[in-house]
Parts: sequence; structure tokens; C-alpha cells
Amino acid sequence: MPQISVIVPAFKPHDFISLHESMAANAGVDAEWIVVDDGSGSNFDAVFSTLPEGVRLLRQKENCRQGAARNAGLAVARGRWVKFLDADDKLDEGHLAALLAATGQGRAIPFAATKHVFIGGGVLVNESWCDLPPDPDVQFRRLIVRPFLHHCGALFPRHLLTSLNGYDESLVTDEDGDLLLRILRSGYHFIPVEGVHYLYIHHQAESRVSADNDIKKMQARIRVCEKVVNGFVEQLPVEVAEALAQRMDKVAMNYWTAFPSEAQALLAQARRLAPGYRPDMRLPLRLMRDLGRPGMVLAAQGLYRRLKGRPKGGAQG
Repeated sequence: MPQISVIVPAFKPHDFISLHESMAANAGVDAEWIVVDDGSGSNFDAVFSTLPEGVRLLRQKENCRQGAARNAGLAVARGRWVKFLDADDKLDEGHLAALLAATGQGRAIPFAATKHVFIGGGVLVNESWCDLPPDPDVQFRRLIVRPFLHHCGALFPRHLLTSLNGYDESLVTDEDGDLLLRILRSGYHFIPVEGVHYLYIHHQAESRVSADNDIKKMQARIRVCEKVVNGFVEQLPVEVAEALAQRMDKVAMNYWTAFPSEAQALLAQARRLAPGYRPDMRLPLRLMRDLGRPGMVLAAQGLYRRLKGRPKGGAQG
């Protein structure tokens, strides 16, 4: 029985160079590596033949998206701990060993911060976790608004994932954030492990599976908000309602240009949920919003990203 099961979904991959490097950088840990082909088809047989020796390959006949692929890997995993890794991303040297050493602290789940690696070599480390206490309620409210970790940065107890039935396969996107929220609601919390990172590799022309491109993704993000509301049997706490309104606001702004009527309806829903909420953005941008100029806000944010050499992110980026 391995200590860790590393589950890697792959759909029409270009290569497995990143996986080779991650495995080499973490060779000293007792881990099994499981790659799930999410219906890539026979045209990619040659690419899958380049998998590192010892990797277990599961071939799915149809493409069912990443949540279902990860669940398929989870169903055959044997490790006490589970690590998820996207096929085009990487783990720092010693990543698995460092997280494994931090386990065994009750209901605490260790995670490494996300290091974004942009085209051209620029990097940005997500340090928004630094002011968070080890409190599941506080972390839950923060994660609703502003993700402070990536699910691929954490090391999960396998029994916890199976008890929560893994990822929600009905979500075409944001299934990872949904899982993290459900984990926090179950009473677990996350603890940072410094010195190692999960490397999120950005690519040209937003070629990642997670790139936003259709109304179904907006609807999935809204569905995650609805799941949070439905998770409270009694009245929704004020702090949670305000956080959800801010999340809805971000989703609406992200889709403002492509689906303006749906975005405006979502903003109205956010105001009904928490009439006095403030958008989670800097004061100058908020003033533009107050003047009824969301287009100016989007233009300013786009210019900032271009100057920093960063691609456009998702609704919560």
C-alpha cells in the first residue's frame, strides 16, 4: 500500500514532460502515480506511450471532464493520502515529502502555495493565505470570495474524499473550488507548508481546459453559489451572504462582455442576497463601478494584466 496516490487527469495532452519532471523531483516518496486518459482517443496513443515507467494508466472511452476523471482515479487509488495534479503543471522538488511530514495534525490538511509561472518566465506566488487562522469557518468565507489555495496544492486524506463522494461531476467548471468548500464545511481546515510550491503553468492563448468560453461555465459557477446557500439548514449567516454576493459579483464581471443580460441578473441576485455588500476590488475600481462604468473596470483590469504579462484568469482569478 503506497502512502500517497497522485492522480493526474489528461485530455489530449501534448506531452508528459511536466509529469516526468514532477516524478523525478519527488522520487524519494512512497507514491503511486495514476494517469486518467479522459477520452483522448486513439490519436493520442503515441503520447500516452511516453508515460514514465511505473505509471498506472486508466483509459476512459468518452470525455467526461476533469472531475469525473479525477473520481475515476480516486476509485482505484490505494494510498492513505491523495494528491491531484493537472497534466501540464508541476510539483516542486520535495513537495510530496514536505506535505506528508505535515500530516497527522487532526483535521488539518497541509497545502503548498500556488506559484503561477507565466509565459516569458514571470512568476507570482499566491500568498493570500498568510493572514488566515486555522479556522474552517474563517477559511470557508475567504475561499468563497478569494481562493487562497489550489486543490492541486493540497494533500487530502483519501477517506475524506470518498466520504464526500469526490468531485461533483455535474459541474463543467469550478468543481475544484466546490470540493474545497465542502471540505471546509465538514470541519476540516488547511495549514500551509512553506518551502515548496505547486506550479501552475500558464500557456499561450489560454489553452488550458479551465479557460472560460461558454455560458455553461458561468452557470456552473452560479450553481456552486447555490450549493453553498443550500448547505445551510438554518438562515444563511450574514458574513456568508456577503461573501457569496462578492463571489457572484466577480462571476458577473468576468462574463459581463460575453453575456451582459445574465451578468446583470446575477448582480441583482447578489444585491438581494446582501444589499450592502461591497465588490471585492480596489477603491478606484469600485468608484468606477459606482459610476455605472463596468466596462472601464474591465479595461483597467485587462491593461494591468497585460503590463504584468499575465493572462486573463477565471471568474475567481
